[in-house]
Amino acid sequence: MKHIIRCCLAILTLIAISHLSFAQRQYGGFYTKEKIQNLRNNCNKYDWAKELKNSVINNAKNFANKSDDEIWSLVPGQNTPRGIDVTLDRIAKGPKVLGCLKCGLDVLKFGNYPYEPEFEDKPWKLTCPSCKSVFPTNDFGKFYASALDERGQFDVTKGDKSLLFNTAHPDPSDPLHKYGVDDGYGYIDQNGRAHRFIGYYVWKKWDYISKGLADLAEAYLYTGDKMYARKAAIILDRIADVYPEMDWKPYADKGWYHSDGGRNMGKIHGSIWETQIITSFADSYDKIISGTVDNNELYSFLKKQSEKYKIGTKGTRALLMQNIDDGLLRTAYKAVLSTHIRGNQGMHQLTLATCAIALDSQPESNLWIDWIFAADGGNIPGLMISTFDRDGTSNEGAPGYTLMWGRLITQVAEKLQGYPAYTKHNIIKEFPQFNTTFLAAYRMAALGIAIPNMGDSGSTGTVSNGYADPKFIAKGYIFTKDPEFAKAAYLSNKNSADKLGRDIFSKDPDAISREIQKIAEPLGPRPQGGYLMSGFGLALLENGSGNSGVAIANNFGRTIMHAHPDLMNFDLLAFGKWLAPDHGYPEFATNIPSNRDWTGSTVSHNLVFVNEKPQKEIWGGHTRLFKQLKGFGVFEIDGQKAYPETKTYQRTMFLVDAESGENNSYVIDIFKVDGGKDHLYSFHGPPGEISTTGLNLTAQKSGTYAGENIEKGIAANGFPMGYSFFYNVKRDLSPASGFMIDWKTETGYRGTKADDNIHLRMHALSQANDVALADGDPPQNKAGNPKKLGYVLMHRKGENLNSTFISVFEPYRLNPFIKSVKRIDNGDESQIALQIEHTNGNIDHVLYNPESEKLMKLPNNVSMTGNIGFLRTKNNQLSKALLVNGTELNSGDLNLKSDGQIKGRIVKMNKNPSGSGWVLVDQILPENGSLIGEQLIISTKGERDATYTIKSVKREGKYTRIDCGPITFAMGLKNNPSADPKDPYSNYIYEFEEGAAFSIPTHNEWSSKK
Repeated sequence: MKHIIRCCLAILTLIAISHLSFAQRQYGGFYTKEKIQNLRNNCNKYDWAKELKNSVINNAKNFANKSDDEIWSLVPGQNTPRGIDVTLDRIAKGPKVLGCLKCGLDVLKFGNYPYEPEFEDKPWKLTCPSCKSVFPTNDFGKFYASALDERGQFDVTKGDKSLLFNTAHPDPSDPLHKYGVDDGYGYIDQNGRAHRFIGYYVWKKWDYISKGLADLAEAYLYTGDKMYARKAAIILDRIADVYPEMDWKPYADKGWYHSDGGRNMGKIHGSIWETQIITSFADSYDKIISGTVDNNELYSFLKKQSEKYKIGTKGTRALLMQNIDDGLLRTAYKAVLSTHIRGNQGMHQLTLATCAIALDSQPESNLWIDWIFAADGGNIPGLMISTFDRDGTSNEGAPGYTLMWGRLITQVAEKLQGYPAYTKHNIIKEFPQFNTTFLAAYRMAALGIAIPNMGDSGSTGTVSNGYADPKFIAKGYIFTKDPEFAKAAYLSNKNSADKLGRDIFSKDPDAISREIQKIAEPLGPRPQGGYLMSGFGLALLENGSGNSGVAIANNFGRTIMHAHPDLMNFDLLAFGKWLAPDHGYPEFATNIPSNRDWTGSTVSHNLVFVNEKPQKEIWGGHTRLFKQLKGFGVFEIDGQKAYPETKTYQRTMFLVDAESGENNSYVIDIFKVDGGKDHLYSFHGPPGEISTTGLNLTAQKSGTYAGENIEKGIAANGFPMGYSFFYNVKRDLSPASGFMIDWKTETGYRGTKADDNIHLRMHALSQANDVALADGDPPQNKAGNPKKLGYVLMHRKGENLNSTFISVFEPYRLNPFIKSVKRIDNGDESQIALQIEHTNGNIDHVLYNPESEKLMKLPNNVSMTGNIGFLRTKNNQLSKALLVNGTELNSGDLNLKSDGQIKGRIVKMNKNPSGSGWVLVDQILPENGSLIGEQLIISTKGERDATYTIKSVKREGKYTRIDCGPITFAMGLKNNPSADPKDPYSNYIYEFEEGAAFSIPTHNEWSSKK
């Protein structure tokens, strides 16, 4: 706050001085004379730039063809209502959303924002995409014109009320005379609910204006034609007239919706989306400043408007720039400080940086930028530590949101790099840990093709790696010159450097592309195999690559901030399809039953639902084991903090190559829950036909899983959250301990063809009190989402429950490759051994022993002292053996030995929050490269996972130094005024402490082929 007060006082002093500079600013702060000249030279030099120029001109045609009067009159004022939904209401009783006035909820299948106004052909109208009805039914354009006040702004009280009738039913005695009529504040139906056609239209209109303005500004930049600058300046000047009065709160208080995060704050939009529109306005202003010089037609038009309306004196360039600087930029600055402009982290920082650079008035602009870094301002240094993790993601849980922070701050870094007047901070140099953000999405993509649809992200079964933008990755190379970024950008760009790093504002726009080509082309394809993102919380195991590979993705990261309470949920990618698909983005990210109780809750995910309630929202789980080898992978995640009432809430998963010649792999899932009195294992496969073996199911006559008298989809009231969303229920009240369920993927599911014949078969090996099959619907307003998903619900109940749910998942085409699955252990739920017989005669034995130093003996003459064991027999001969975290694995003549898990203590850590992440350990470790890529798992009581990928190992005296790359172990600040002044790091909170125990997984393999 002290920084803000100092900043405001300084700026008030400087405003009067800066007014003198209006006429002196010939170019924008970012779009300088040199940049613009390079741009225009490149358009004359390169064919691709000429094509881009033609495209820009074409995009601007619509607004360029409008008269200056028409352009000016487009901009609404504060009293023109706006909102992002026609019927969604915070206050009204009954359903939160009603849909279309005529066809109801049918319109929701077209998305959250289904109406797309046709501004040119149908002004002031919305057409329902479902039933094609057009609303409002009155001629609002005439009413709007009749309601303009002396400032040229809409005032509903001044409007001609005789114009408020249904034009298709002009007779006042007609029952439909007032049907669908909107005066700006909505049509009120017979139940007293508002249908805000005009409010929705005006929201969209503001974005229409923003895009038109951006198109005009871009066209000026490319062509130098001042006509484009004139029309852009008219819009900006008019926005500056109305912007100081803009306030979203009066509409929020009426129950209307916008992007305000529930705070009822904003200006044109809710406070979150306000960042985007103001950033765009300021950027457009910066682009056209040079086009306002000697633009007499512009000055004359504005003078004429000021004589017609009470909008102040206009008619010179200095007055134009003063109005925009004060009415738009300085108003936006104040709104950022008051949080009327406040979005996800990175949004308002970018808005303020863009406004400051467009203002380009010193020292005022630099004071604004200082706010971005101030602890009581934009706080980028603090956020780098408290909300940014080593994988380059933020404290948000869903991919789209968690990646947003890094991309927005990158834009801030680019803005500052392109503004030489500011030299106080350099984000990339000051925070080397930030650079991991350039690879975050690339690393999230399973098999390189699909980022999981976690939390409020994507849709059901969508296969896309769109967030892994090669152009963004290339920015990482531009900033750092790190070859790893060059390779990732090249591979993400379909093995091409084309257009990567292209900068049309540079004298040599493709210099970076040539560098990337030279570096990346010799490096080969994307490495096969999964990896652990312990900072974000994603464990990926892979076998194969692309559409021919198989992968499992386990989300054990945030269950807060656009995430769902779904810690350790997993999805399975095979044949290019997600076969255990997350719902993705909910119908509406609001507190309604379909989100709160269902899509955004635990029970709709592939998890164990404990004590009939969702998981607690936490930062994330903790890695206990991660090992990815060729053809075999395993991880173990501890999620106990999600259910604090349990002693154990832990998932261990394996991915095993079947070596069947058809790229087949299978998954083993061991889910342990100790504590509580009710455990429900919920799993769903792909949409499609379901068949079962070993179950005796009886259909429930009516109702839902919540009860025969409980209707589908109602809010939980006296029954567990989410149970009312399971319908078509069939139950087996005395199930066998082993059964199979087969999902055949339906034709049309994310491109599935009839002859694809894709199946997922589940081999369940757990005793339950009862088992049910039921249907559950993913969000129905997302394009391509299936109508329903088929769930299996394995239920156990009792005091002090200790459950181990064991399943084998077999994705296959046409014919299964697994003949049988059975347990061969003693059944004590601690040590687990599975025998998996393949249809080709191969037999696998998979051993799991949580107490790795304890001997595990099986009746088939197999024994192990270790954590994980794997044996494969071909033609009655042992062909492969693997031991993880163990000392011995025996089978017949095989005696496979290993040194066991590496254990020790952390002696010292690098506490510098901007330094590299290294530790000294009390063990002498090999320096031969064998530990590179392995996981350093450090014991911690903190909320974050202290597991790090080893980058290098080096002996230092009696200790070993382990380097984990350009990361920080700091995770927050104590804000302790009594911190030791002699220790610059005493006020930091770290993910672990010196003296903590650590472990490094080890393995040994044997193959008959060796």
